[in-house]
Amino acid sequence: MNLEPKTPEELLETCLLWPPSRHLGITREFLADQVAENGQEHVSAWLYDYFYKRLRPSYLDPYRHTVIPDHWKDAARLLADNDRLLISGGNRSGKTAFSAWWLMQLLMEKENSRIACFSMTAASSIRDQQPAMFHMLPIEFKHIKKTKTTNINYSQKNGFTDGTFILPNGSQVFFLNYAQQPDILEGLEADAVWFDELVPYHWVETAEYRLITRRGSRGTGKMLISATPVTGWTPVVNDFVAGAKITQQKEASLLQTSPPPSGCRPGHMPYIGECVKESSGVIWFHSEMNPFQSPEEMKRSLSGENTVTIRLRAYGWCEKATGNWFPKFGKDHVVEPEDVPAEGTNFMCVDPAGSRNWSALWLRCTPDGRMYVYREWPDKETYGEWAIPGDKVEGQMGPAQKPEGRGINEYKELFLELENGEKIEERFIDPRAGGSQQATKEGGITLIEMLADEPNEMWFTQAPGLNVDQGVQQINEAMAYNTEEPVTMINEPKLYVSRDCGNLIDCLQNVSSAGADKNKFKDPIDVLRYLITSDLSHVDEKTFAATGGGTY
Repeated sequence: MNLEPKTPEELLETCLLWPPSRHLGITREFLADQVAENGQEHVSAWLYDYFYKRLRPSYLDPYRHTVIPDHWKDAARLLADNDRLLISGGNRSGKTAFSAWWLMQLLMEKENSRIACFSMTAASSIRDQQPAMFHMLPIEFKHIKKTKTTNINYSQKNGFTDGTFILPNGSQVFFLNYAQQPDILEGLEADAVWFDELVPYHWVETAEYRLITRRGSRGTGKMLISATPVTGWTPVVNDFVAGAKITQQKEASLLQTSPPPSGCRPGHMPYIGECVKESSGVIWFHSEMNPFQSPEEMKRSLSGENTVTIRLRAYGWCEKATGNWFPKFGKDHVVEPEDVPAEGTNFMCVDPAGSRNWSALWLRCTPDGRMYVYREWPDKETYGEWAIPGDKVEGQMGPAQKPEGRGINEYKELFLELENGEKIEERFIDPRAGGSQQATKEGGITLIEMLADEPNEMWFTQAPGLNVDQGVQQINEAMAYNTEEPVTMINEPKLYVSRDCGNLIDCLQNVSSAGADKNKFKDPIDVLRYLITSDLSHVDEKTFAATGGGTY
């Protein structure tokens, strides 16, 4: 870019070549029309101001003068409203530039900020993240002298000296990579962590604990993940996108004749989504939104590619290859505990096991035909996760599964304590475990019979023995509604889950056919499956009342 044009012709060419000019509608045709309407002198003066007041400053001091597209403004708003944000973007959509710009604003506004920036390797950090951060430095800091506090030393070849820099206000950035050990974060209280591209899930988990302190003390503690999901539906993508409600969509010029993703109108792609997990957001950066990217070049490079590739490379969208069991489950199915109706008929179901904790759910059927899962055991808040995402798609066992050595009577006492006197209309149990005989001193006896023994007689019914596919289908039917229309009395799901049931929510988001019976998210889903296939409904005094009468 020629930042020192010598002639009016050079000034004109520079203004036209600046990529954002195209997005602003500044073309030769536009300028010719302006000359015809207002005269050459007026247009020349306007171009001079345009170059020296807007174009040139954006290159020399982007911290203060860079062009801020609308999708950057939306991403900044999502970061203000949430603790975690996933930017899933197409190639050259502005993910890295936005991240560097937003982090520099934070560094300058909050004295003594601490930010960790992660890349795939040390080399990719020097190639991508570090030049982006240097580019966004205020112009007066790019060649500032070292002091007791300030330390900014950058070269194109080696990046920042020692992989860090410190601003005059004490704010510091550390450049790290995924090849390092996660314990490198120990002791760091971070105002923000930026993960760029393909972050392994265990890094996300580790970083979360390094952000908690400053969320409370400084209102920061933000996690920003920017990536083009070239490796598909990873655990990190799943953590944000599974069950997310698409709240905004944008026209997709490269997919006008292709079928859209679920929840989108024809010719559109997802733009902003509300995540099931609290204080998390997701935004899709479309390549054609970037004012510094040529849409013609992107269209040319993707010419002849299939729909899946175009969705990924131009719109940052990927699908779950292993087949999500509950594709419509999302934010609209999750209700706050206080919003679960008090009136209704309660049911309970348990999936016993010897090598892990039992899994139990409580469901309330209301007079209007809705169903609410209002309690789980073990619950996430007390016992931790039932299962957690891992490097394998089927996940790995969480702390809530760890057996605590309870006997049958102890489980019954636990359930009665949780219920605290509430009436349970009927209890169900895994048909195989409940009906199988256990060895006792008196001989063979079923688990159902053992549960019915004193003390605390507890009668269970074997749940229907339908196959898994049938049960999953019935759960999906209970969750079904038109996701493209607002939730109303005539368009709403039948099944809801209390936010208190965090493990069930996690499992509904993550369970799939991956790993078959070894899928670590499957057990609470089995319990829900037993409940839904038991054809439950509200029971009142009229349910079994005699009707009719007479003779014939």
